[in-house]
Amino acid sequence: MKSFRRVLYYVKLQYNAVLLSILCAIAVAMLFSLSLAAMLPLMKVIMGEEGLHGWVHRAIIKDRSGIGFEAVPLEEYLTGGERQNDVERHKLQINNVKLNSPAYIVGLKEQDEIISIQLAQDAKVITERGEQLEKLARASTGETVVITVEHADQKVENISLTLKEPFFYRLYATAAQWFLDRVPQSQGAKFKRNSIILIIMLMLAASMLRCTLRFVQEYLVKRIGFRALMLMRIDTYNHVIRLPLMHFSTEGVSDTLSRFIKDSNNVLVGINTLLGKAVREPLTIITLAGAAFIINFKMTLIVCLGAPVAGLILGRLGRKMKRVTRRTLESWSRLLSALRESLQGIRVVKGYHRELYEEEGFKRIHRRLLKQQFRMGKIEAASGPILEALGMIAACAAMILAAHWLTDPENRMTVSEFTTLVLLLGAMAESGRKMGNVYPRLQNSNAAAERIYHLIDTPGESDPVGARTLKPLSRSLEMLAVSFTYPNSNQPALADINLRVLAGESIALVGPNGSGKTTLVSMIPRFFVPDKGTIMIDGQNIAEVTLGSLREQIGIVTQQTITFNDTIAANIAYGNPNESEERIIAAAKRAYAHEFIEQTPQRYQTIIGEQGATLSGGQLQRIAIARAILRNPAILIFDEAMSQIDADSEAKIQQALLEFSRDRTSFIIAHRLSTIVNVDRIVVMDQGRIIDQGRHQELLHSCKLYRQLYEVQFVSNDEGTTRTRTIK
Repeated sequence: MKSFRRVLYYVKLQYNAVLLSILCAIAVAMLFSLSLAAMLPLMKVIMGEEGLHGWVHRAIIKDRSGIGFEAVPLEEYLTGGERQNDVERHKLQINNVKLNSPAYIVGLKEQDEIISIQLAQDAKVITERGEQLEKLARASTGETVVITVEHADQKVENISLTLKEPFFYRLYATAAQWFLDRVPQSQGAKFKRNSIILIIMLMLAASMLRCTLRFVQEYLVKRIGFRALMLMRIDTYNHVIRLPLMHFSTEGVSDTLSRFIKDSNNVLVGINTLLGKAVREPLTIITLAGAAFIINFKMTLIVCLGAPVAGLILGRLGRKMKRVTRRTLESWSRLLSALRESLQGIRVVKGYHRELYEEEGFKRIHRRLLKQQFRMGKIEAASGPILEALGMIAACAAMILAAHWLTDPENRMTVSEFTTLVLLLGAMAESGRKMGNVYPRLQNSNAAAERIYHLIDTPGESDPVGARTLKPLSRSLEMLAVSFTYPNSNQPALADINLRVLAGESIALVGPNGSGKTTLVSMIPRFFVPDKGTIMIDGQNIAEVTLGSLREQIGIVTQQTITFNDTIAANIAYGNPNESEERIIAAAKRAYAHEFIEQTPQRYQTIIGEQGATLSGGQLQRIAIARAILRNPAILIFDEAMSQIDADSEAKIQQALLEFSRDRTSFIIAHRLSTIVNVDRIVVMDQGRIIDQGRHQELLHSCKLYRQLYEVQFVSNDEGTTRTRTIK
């Protein structure tokens, strides 16, 4: 559970709400057990076994002295003229004595019978059982009571007993006596009816308060969970956005999205479970067990013996759940990847009529996911019935023993105590059953948290210790013996690259697909770090400068046009968010984007939509070029920047780029060689190596690969038609 414990950091930030929710859970548990425990006095009133006065007084005496007395029949608790003359008087018998209690210390034992009592401040000797209980319960703290007791061996002696004052005694004893003073001891039919109504109304009030507090507790738990999830996602995003580009090249974007969406939702379930069921149900079990232990210790203990066995079983199920959850989340990641690819490429799917192929692939991935979900469902479904079966075994064993005690006159367990105890133990078993899926769910969340923290723990881009600020390029950029291999690849993408570029020089990179052109220019802004070799700008190793000072002087137009669901102006000014509208418009004009922007509904405030859905590919390219122009960088990188520009605009944009790149260091990657014939130098690459470099005319004669590339290009002739030029 190490990873899930790390998630609790976001929960601890909300400690006030957490504390309040726990207090509400404690109150809910206490009120629930109180509602069930109230069945005991209710049944005593209904059955007329003892009466409220005797029952309360016996409970107070046991707490103060440690003596457990037998129940006094209701009719013997009446006093004065209401006493029935034909009632046979009995001695007050001790059922049990608590170890190390005041009664135990003075020598009182089980089966002893109290003949009379006399309070130190009262000369009256009390022999009636009901009155004896009342006097013992109401005696002052520290007051000595002289008890005449007959032991099991028929020996009679006087014992002085000093009553103690337990914790909270004054609070509960005062409340109990206040209540009893207002309840008549004469319990006819009308009294029984009124008592039943009163107890039921108290139970109803307690239930209403309990339901209100439970609402507050559950609402607080959900607030805490949602806020913790938001904070965790923000921290995760802040780290992910700083991860090296290599991470996304190897792990994929869909896996990262899956961790953000599916995994984080699983973590939320764990937080809600931990602060909800994992707090509320154990507290309920504890309070119910406390009430049950008071009524009958042995019977409750038998039921509780099943808890360690249940814990072992749940631990094993939880470990299985963690393994299955990890596989399920990985399947979710693959499913999201397939869904993302097919929907983003929906035009290609439809254009090539591959709907059936994509459907089969999606089904295949979903079946693997379904298999893992079945395993998760099996574990979750098994936990509840297993706990319920263990609870029933323990409960049945306890009730068999209770049935023996109920019919054994020596144990003197009343029907009302038995019935109430069964209710309490049944409620305990139900709370235990609800706990069945808590540990598996927490393990589920732990597996999800592991995947999220694997992402967070992946080292992000950072400045090296003692990094210096890099000034704008003024002399040269050099690559010295640079080599680089992508992870999980046996073939180097770059091998021993040596290249010196003077400030203001324009360099074109050409070569077949996979020759390493894009990888090479990606080394300049430190998107990738060379395995060997160094890259120097004005004599400074870029690995020893700050990322901010390096990337602020680089403008990039990528092969895949990247835009954001924002206004056209915001997309152009993405690298310079505080630029004026005039400069944004000027950059758009230089990229020949102003003419189509003016035709959009809101002009520069037009929202271009997700993935630039409202604009054509060529228009998006021009916006990307305008973005680079507005940045006014010292180094320009154009990676297939003309790939989606129509022929009409190409010449104009080439002229704009030619003017803009003057006195700037430019790197241009292009398959259309007609766009680079006027650059200062052309670098020819093949299989990650530089095989030649020079100007256009030089390479046509000196480099076989360049000449082959040029021969298959379509160039315009004087009449505006296209043909393939063959070089001889």
